[in-house]
Amino acid sequence: MQIRVTVLGPGVADGVDVAISAPAGTPLSAVVGSLASAVSPGGSAPGAVFCEDRRLDPARCLLGQPPLVDGAVLSLHRPLEGPGAEPVPARLLVASGPDAGGVHLLRGGTATIGRSADADIPLDDPDVSRLHCSLTLGSDGTIAVADLGSTNGTWLDGRPVRERPVLLPPGGILRLGESALRVLTADERPAPPALALGGPPALPTTRPVEPGAPEPGAPDEPPPTRVQRRVGLGGWGRRSGGRPPQAPPAGEPAEAAPAARVAPAEESRWPDLAALLLLAVESGPRLWERGPDSPDAYGVRLGTAQSPADGLPPVTVSLPAVGSLGLAGPRERITGLARAVLAQLAGLHPPSALELVVLAPGRAEEWSWLGWLPHTRPARGQDCRLLLGFDDEQAAARLRELAEIERPPAGAAPRRRSVVLVDGPLSAPAAGQLARLAAEGPAAGVHLLCLAETPPATPSSPVAETLDAARAAHPAFASCGAVGLLSGAVATAVRLVGPDGRPGQPASADAVSPAWVERFARALAPLREDGAGGGPGGGAAPGAAPLPESCRLLDVLELSRVTPGALRERWAAGTELPVVLGVGERGPVWFGLGEARDPLLVEGGPRSGRTEALNALAASLAATHGPRELSLLLVEGAGEGLAPSAELPQVASYLGATDPVRIRAFAQALRGELKRRALLLGGTAFAVGTAGGPGGAAGMGDDGRGRGEGRGRGEGRAEGPGRFGRFGDEIAPAGGELAEGRVVAPRSGGEPLGWGGAQDAGPEPAMRAPGSAPLPWLVVLVDDLPALVSPPLGAPGRQAAGSMLRALDAVRREGPALGVRLVLAGGPPAGDDPLRLASASRLLLAGAPLGRAELRTPDGARTPVQTGRITGRIPRTATLRPTVTRLDWARLGDPPARRPVRELGNGPTDIALLASAAARAASTRETASATPV
Repeated sequence: MQIRVTVLGPGVADGVDVAISAPAGTPLSAVVGSLASAVSPGGSAPGAVFCEDRRLDPARCLLGQPPLVDGAVLSLHRPLEGPGAEPVPARLLVASGPDAGGVHLLRGGTATIGRSADADIPLDDPDVSRLHCSLTLGSDGTIAVADLGSTNGTWLDGRPVRERPVLLPPGGILRLGESALRVLTADERPAPPALALGGPPALPTTRPVEPGAPEPGAPDEPPPTRVQRRVGLGGWGRRSGGRPPQAPPAGEPAEAAPAARVAPAEESRWPDLAALLLLAVESGPRLWERGPDSPDAYGVRLGTAQSPADGLPPVTVSLPAVGSLGLAGPRERITGLARAVLAQLAGLHPPSALELVVLAPGRAEEWSWLGWLPHTRPARGQDCRLLLGFDDEQAAARLRELAEIERPPAGAAPRRRSVVLVDGPLSAPAAGQLARLAAEGPAAGVHLLCLAETPPATPSSPVAETLDAARAAHPAFASCGAVGLLSGAVATAVRLVGPDGRPGQPASADAVSPAWVERFARALAPLREDGAGGGPGGGAAPGAAPLPESCRLLDVLELSRVTPGALRERWAAGTELPVVLGVGERGPVWFGLGEARDPLLVEGGPRSGRTEALNALAASLAATHGPRELSLLLVEGAGEGLAPSAELPQVASYLGATDPVRIRAFAQALRGELKRRALLLGGTAFAVGTAGGPGGAAGMGDDGRGRGEGRGRGEGRAEGPGRFGRFGDEIAPAGGELAEGRVVAPRSGGEPLGWGGAQDAGPEPAMRAPGSAPLPWLVVLVDDLPALVSPPLGAPGRQAAGSMLRALDAVRREGPALGVRLVLAGGPPAGDDPLRLASASRLLLAGAPLGRAELRTPDGARTPVQTGRITGRIPRTATLRPTVTRLDWARLGDPPARRPVRELGNGPTDIALLASAAARAASTRETASATPV
């Protein structure tokens, strides 16, 4: 497990980004000293650790669980300003303009707005006066706006505002220069929910702000140091207020503003950047709402039309329609516009529908914030830690990976698209590849976002000349289907030039600051999709992690130390039949085998980890139920891959498909067990503890005479409680011994549990009256199903394949009502589907990396999972201490440093540890049950 956090410490002018690698369940106390050393080498361990203003208990807070998730900001020794619980009467949102995205909390009183640092709400807009206007929040909830003698004036819904205060109607739009502002009261928008520590932050506590006193963490004012802009996610809202309300002069009531204009549908389709920030920090319902089939998928707004009387009509561009998008203008302005475009893509599209790739050699400091986004994690097997290219070698690797993306079939749209940020000069070979990618990539779902530094389009630099300068600065510009060209004397307007070369009307360009976008990216860092598909109804949730390349099943089961006592506790609590398959994006992935009415299929090609997954299923079942409650039947279609699981005490039989006589006997015994269970249950529903025969699979026998089977090849007896025998010449019922022609079941508590009458020669076993022992779950696990039921010509088991097929079909039909479940590996046989497995749940193994799979259930759900590893020896990495390393963002595009998993050569395998502990747990359990009280 690995998480990335930022650590702040005393006497450090800048925060430190670190990566923490540790086994799952590691407490914060294991890395506190390393965190202090990362901030200040040689420093002492901190006396306290805070996440914002809340003190953490290092012994109880676990790494990887909220609040210690990706993007967290930790402070050593002292708390930071954190979220507050007081209600917020109103919020001012900067909906559009050069400093878009700001969210300011209005607590009451009068707040000034302007370009000056002396303003309570500063705006980075050159067309805004130093002190432009003021907002007054009255005690009755009314909001009044007044102009403060600005140069360019203040407009409210298309009408000018003078020095006399004007009441702001609900939904009213204020225009100051190129900026558009909205005020939302608590009545207009529900208050944000109370949020747990580590999730999306609640609104911060506010306090009056003296004019001229700068505040760290304001989303609209880049602070001078990274420490200030990393105050924590709780500090994303700007506190505004200060002076008491200024009532209008006596006899001059505030003017009433025009009636509120109804926002057009286009505005709701394209949320502004302030609303986008609220979506990220509050995990709003529209976060990641656009799947690949959404009508507005992969579209972004560049700004809003400059029409004071017509609301905020968005100026938008669709990447699938234009192919690639170029942005040209002065660097300090186009980077803000590019940040806004990338933030919209990341906030509205889930990682399953969009990946972001960065090609920006030498500009890691400027674009490292993209590394917090889950969209930059490799999901197609790319050989890197993040999809970043901050030098020529990394850029070349990213271009090769993009060139390998296959085009979808004719007429089909790509299910996942890649947006590539291109900023900075590339080598000659890379520039040539990029030009080809710009021309051919859109057909495969690859779209470029190219930045070119040029002067703004003005009368002295016409549009045509500016476009020529952009194309000369960047060869890929010639292939961009649309260009956003910054214009105006201060480059705060944008003109969209389409494929026909005609520039559109100037619009107010939307741009965001570095502080805003880092806060936005950190809010998305710990989020993952609830569903694999994303899109509408998908949503996001905090606290998850990407799939590992491998996982140890005992760690997923929280059995790193396997002891008989721990197993007995689990067995005592187990009633259902849950199976842990491995680890997913949000923790362990479980499958309810007891609730499933159809078999579970484990499918995958050679070397995909199919047999290992089947062993892991057996081990998972054995960890939740003891031999009294569970019997396992292992059947091999070919080879001996399930041999490691045969040591589990829950295993009643282990059969290899090498002898048709044994296969027929097994099939007959299995069908006999179904009949026995049906008679014992008498039509009642199965439940663990239902009175029946003895524990294990004691009712299974091929006939009333009950022949015995040995543990090894040719051995003439059966051993162990609940055993069904292994590799013997014939089948014995549940560890029964051959005694004078009749079956005696294994003893429990010193008393015989025999069920069979010895002399019955009929095909069905004789039965005792119910009540002698509870019926256990019976799970049949079959590996290599096609080789078992449809073996090739000359195979030893071909003569008995029909008997086995009929027995498995009977289990499929009758087993769900009798407590018998079926797990099949290898997929249905070739040709038709004799077992009718079309509606079964499937665990599909991809094979790269080994054990990577997807669980598909009949309801259409798809869950990615890394299946557990159980047959390997104890890994040396399991004994390593947690590590803390500083993050070098410029190197995260390199291939990861891989350390091969080295096993302890003289240690037991994980499944051997589990089998040994389970045998001791079962033995002590039987002894305890036999001891008089």
